[in-house]
This record gives sequence, structure tokens and C-alpha cells, in this order.
Amino acid sequence: MLLFVPIASATSSAVDIKKAELYKAPENSSIENDLLAELSAKAELYNENFDKVPSVLKRFVASEEIAGKIKLENGEMLYVTLLMRGGQIGEFYTYDTPDDPNSKMGPTITIETDEKTVRQILDSDKPLKEAVKCMNDDSLKVKTEGLFRSTMLWSLKKLYA
Repeated sequence: MLLFVPIASATSSAVDIKKAELYKAPENSSIENDLLAELSAKAELYNENFDKVPSVLKRFVASEEIAGKIKLENGEMLYVTLLMRGGQIGEFYTYDTPDDPNSKMGPTITIETDEKTVRQILDSDKPLKEAVKCMNDDSLKVKTEGLFRSTMLWSLKKLYA
């Protein structure tokens, strides 16, 4: 999800939500801002190169709400949501609480990991293969709702192991 991740916008008066499409890390940015900026850039590349995304991944993320929870090196948490539309990223945003204040039904896919794992995947020449390796060693935890999503995740892990 985050690691195969352009971005529209989201707004809420309840919590501080940052729009990813407009997001640029300021000079002397914190680790959170730096990682968010990098994820935003990768998200744009994902949508720009959507024709090269493996079909099994497109089907897995299809029209899902994906929640990401990343423990940063400084001990803080980075919470993000991706709203997928036909396998492409429709919206990507961050918020300050463990639960997305904009979510209407809750995420269908949840990813939990740490900053080191995210950077390891982002820096890889084969990020999907690296993500599967991290899933298998349990440094990248992916939880799905429903039999179809579980089957698609299983297929993805087998194909890219």
C-alpha cells in the first residue's frame, strides 16, 4: 500500500489532516515530514506508472481503504490512509490519531510497520519483492478483511516470495 503508493485531498474539521498531494517537506524537516514527503513522491510515481503495476497487486488494492501505521525512529507514530480507486491511489493523507477521523466504515487493509522497514522497501530495486520478504519475516504486518482480500494477499506473497 504505502510502499506501492497520488494523491487527492481530504478535509476534516475534527483533526489535523494534511493533504499529501500538496505536501512538501519544509527545510530542516522532522523525520515524519521527510518520510511523508518520500511516500508522497512514491505515490505519484505509482499512479504515473500504473500500467506497469502487476495485475495481482492492482486486484489486491482495487478499491480498498488502506490504513498505515508506521512507528518512526524518533518513537512517534505516522498514521496514513490511502483510498484506492480501481487500483490507483485516489486519496492519500495523514492524521494525528490512531483511527482515521474520515473513515466511514474502517479500513479493509491495515499495514503496520516501522520506518526502517519502509525505507528498506522504498530503497529496494524490487520493492514488491522486498515488501513480501518483510511480510514473511513479520517486519511488515498486513491484515485484510474478508476471504477475497486474504486470498489475494496469499497469492501476492506466493508470486513474489
